[in-house]
Amino acid sequence: MSSFRILMFARYLPPEYSGAASQALLLARRLRERGHHIAFVSPAWTGVPRRYEVDGFEVTGVHVNLRAVHQEFSVWRSLLAHLWERRREIDIVHGQGANYTQSIVGPLGRLLGKPSLVKASLANDDLSSLSGSRVAPIHRAFLGMIDAYVAISADLEQEFALRGLSAAKVRRIPNGVDMQRFHPATPEQKRQAAAALGLPPERAVALFVGVFDRRKRIEWLCERWISTQGFGTGMLLLAVGPTSRESYGLELRCRLEQWAAAHPTLLRIDPHVQDVAPYYQASDCFVFPSANEGLPNALLEALACGLPAVATRVSGCNELVREGGTGAAFAVDDAAGLAAALRAVQGESGRRMGAAARLMVQAAFDIDTVAARYDALYAELMERKRR
Repeated sequence: MSSFRILMFARYLPPEYSGAASQALLLARRLRERGHHIAFVSPAWTGVPRRYEVDGFEVTGVHVNLRAVHQEFSVWRSLLAHLWERRREIDIVHGQGANYTQSIVGPLGRLLGKPSLVKASLANDDLSSLSGSRVAPIHRAFLGMIDAYVAISADLEQEFALRGLSAAKVRRIPNGVDMQRFHPATPEQKRQAAAALGLPPERAVALFVGVFDRRKRIEWLCERWISTQGFGTGMLLLAVGPTSRESYGLELRCRLEQWAAAHPTLLRIDPHVQDVAPYYQASDCFVFPSANEGLPNALLEALACGLPAVATRVSGCNELVREGGTGAAFAVDDAAGLAAALRAVQGESGRRMGAAARLMVQAAFDIDTVAARYDALYAELMERKRR
């Protein structure tokens, strides 16, 4: 097995939170175990370029002009300088995103003679500027210079085709999940996890994990949960996640925390934590009301932990939540549909769905399997370059 030197270009990396970054780091750890060398580059959103480490990986935070209307120009200049400096230490450039800014890896890869690939992470988002946008011709030209496109879901695979991009370049590789870290809890482990988190004993818990932003519809969920008294389920809604970077983020989180303080028997709001596994193990089902997704990490983790899922019928979720099989689905902002879905995953039916969910994720989304597919793609790109 050949080993390659991969430079991953990510929009956000720790200390900034990003689901895409979490997935990139998970993949990088497995690729490192397979003998590859991985380094990261990302805009320095603190305003100060620096080099540091995350999980033992070198991260270069490059200059970004935070006051500019077109911040991407400064990022591109900085990225070019970094790539040129490291050109003899890089085999492949891997963009963790296929949007306008990150698609620059195409022309930069061509300039330096390095194969490039991009991964589309969010449906109706990464590729949206390809039509009806002033940057559409530039974005399309950049993508045309990229050697491979990774689609993490069937919807994203179709979106590449609908946007007129080469189907021959598309590879369907999903997000992955660490099946050892995320696993079902025994009854005793569940009790211990609940006690450690300070949850009410013997109280059923519906869990939400994700960024507290408008796309995830967390405010809608909490508001409906309170107004319907938990949709008659008797469950506590436990919501865990970071505050949105958007301008409304702090205000939204404050509002949710005020609701939780006023209705402690119905709602609890917890901050983002590094180890979220105990939350899954202490819960009885997973609720995910998002309005748009790619292939959500949190949903994969919940299913790997054997939780039946209640999720919206949106990209990515459609592939993971199989009606009556691994959970129940509802339309975005459909309170009646959510109520019916919650009823469907109660009791023995829910336990059966949770067991099926674990098996489904094990078969198709184990991070070791995903890393092997990237391994094969890297080898294919390098072989093409040698021809």
